[in-house]
Amino acid sequence: MDNDFNIDEQARLWAYASHKVLDVRLGTLLPRETLLSYRLPASAFLFAVNGEARISLDGTEYAAKKFHVLHAGKGFCLDIAAEKERFEYYLIFYKAVLPPVRVPELHRLMERCNPFQSQFGFAPRHPLSLFRQLELMDRDWHRQAGLERLHVKALFHQFIYELMRQLHEQKVPLVKADAAAQAIRYIHEHYAEPLTLEELARLLDSSPRHLSRMFKSRTGCSPIDYLIRHRIDKAKEMLLCTDASLLQIAAEVGFQDRYYFSRMFKKFTGITPVQYKQQNAHEQDRPYPPSVMARSSIAVRRVRPYTVDEDDNHYQQKCEGASTMKSRTTSFTVLTLLLSLTLLLGACGTNSGATQESQPPAGQQAAEPAAAERVLKDGLGHEVKVPAKPQRIIASYLEDHLVALGVKPVAQWSVKQSNVQFYLQDALKDVPLIPSDLPFEVVTSFQPDLLLIDSAETVAGDKYAQYAKIAPTYTVGMDKNNDWRQELLEIGKVLNKSAEAKQALDTYEAKVKEAKEKLQKAIGTKSAVAVWHSKKNFYVVNEKMSSGDVLYKDLGFTVPAVVKEITSTSNNNWNAISLEKLAEMDVDYIFLVNSNGKDASEELQRPLWKNIPAVKNGQIYEFGLEKSWLYTGTIANTQMIDDVLKSVIK
Repeated sequence: MDNDFNIDEQARLWAYASHKVLDVRLGTLLPRETLLSYRLPASAFLFAVNGEARISLDGTEYAAKKFHVLHAGKGFCLDIAAEKERFEYYLIFYKAVLPPVRVPELHRLMERCNPFQSQFGFAPRHPLSLFRQLELMDRDWHRQAGLERLHVKALFHQFIYELMRQLHEQKVPLVKADAAAQAIRYIHEHYAEPLTLEELARLLDSSPRHLSRMFKSRTGCSPIDYLIRHRIDKAKEMLLCTDASLLQIAAEVGFQDRYYFSRMFKKFTGITPVQYKQQNAHEQDRPYPPSVMARSSIAVRRVRPYTVDEDDNHYQQKCEGASTMKSRTTSFTVLTLLLSLTLLLGACGTNSGATQESQPPAGQQAAEPAAAERVLKDGLGHEVKVPAKPQRIIASYLEDHLVALGVKPVAQWSVKQSNVQFYLQDALKDVPLIPSDLPFEVVTSFQPDLLLIDSAETVAGDKYAQYAKIAPTYTVGMDKNNDWRQELLEIGKVLNKSAEAKQALDTYEAKVKEAKEKLQKAIGTKSAVAVWHSKKNFYVVNEKMSSGDVLYKDLGFTVPAVVKEITSTSNNNWNAISLEKLAEMDVDYIFLVNSNGKDASEELQRPLWKNIPAVKNGQIYEFGLEKSWLYTGTIANTQMIDDVLKSVIK
């Protein structure tokens, strides 16, 4: 089907459908401000009025300039990141339905090519007529009178006609929404919440039957089975990297109680959660990111949700947020949300030869075959054929090493699509995200030529064989994974960058030597501890891992007795500790990683906390999640050293 016929079909459906404008609003973002993870409650047009921004619709990115037009259906996830100047845009929400009298031909056409759920973006050649119609719609929409509302409806029809005419003229491809891909993405974001098939279908403007059929065709299982499997996978992570109880884990991943959780876990894995933890005890000394330890501590940054009140024909806010369409300022560009899933979207009659300035950028081209390859034995004993010069690397949670070696991955680690390694974003700001559990279909969509895996647990069972079908898969293994220096050298060897790895280490060791001398001269021998505070919980870093390795081994701070005690009984990276136990510490300096942001929790106001000597003496230094204190590597550790020097040397 060519693109002209596509537009003609779209126009036929627009002509037969009944339309209702639900809201017209003018939005504004300040320079570098972002609107993140806003799920469209209805089909919508976005029209850029002033400025430039990077816009993501379910992970497909657009570079939007003045007068660009975008469209997406109900359930799409919208992200906007303003560039260097103020960004203004119109959002027009609407609902369109076919007449109640069933016309089989139209309904078949609707199922095959629904224009109200389609996705596109382009720069119209004649934008002023569209802009004028939107200005008038915005003016009359807020007057509330019946005559003006009728005018809004008439203007909307004119807007649609003019838009379709220019789409036809410029041969803009319209991408059909993929309900299964959207459902997968929604499950990944909301797996811990109560979720039914009916609710999922409603959110995606689909029917339960149609969604189930599409989902099973894509994944081989039903949406609810997929949800349970995803919850079990998340529970496995928590079992291996935290000391949380089964009750806590069940609640964190969305099960009603620990008994039902245990039954489902055994049904899908063949063993109980306790047996799984015991069988994989050797994996528990991995320095996991603390975000896995408390999923709710680093929440998805969402705008305030809206719901459509179709009877009153206006939007109503739900009291779940602080302000209307609240935006958040960040230091990096908008987080690309599961870009890989949208690469699977099928176009309804797309003309692949047409190109538009504002079309989403095509995926990077696969690298040319390497002239030679090497066979290396990885940490699990696999003989891996490694390309001589890999170009499309996925090395989830190993990005610190890649950046240190001057290598840019094709995707970067993330948890729930909002928690990334923020301290690396200057180097990785344009790199799409990939979930930390590395779903096979998502990995495949990035067309990697090399997978670097840090832990055996990631490739447990038949996972290694599945990943190896996608690309050569090299697992570092626990021995080197627990020593970041050895891990860096190993990655350097695999990437043919051993010299660069050695140079990065030499530079770091020189930094350590200089910093240690400065500290000794300025403050002498002092004790210190790194504490991570999330919600009402406290965690102390292991003496030999992450920021503990930096403080005690590299910089020479004295290890407090409490830290020694905890380290002797646990190999976890971060270990839960009560406030009462913290109060026993007579320590000179506290470096506090506060996940709660500026709004300190009640725990930090309690007398127990305030009477800790370092707190009383003002020797506590607080850092947010944008810092590197929860990670490790030459870049992370260098930033930590700079933080320490700036804090304690006056």
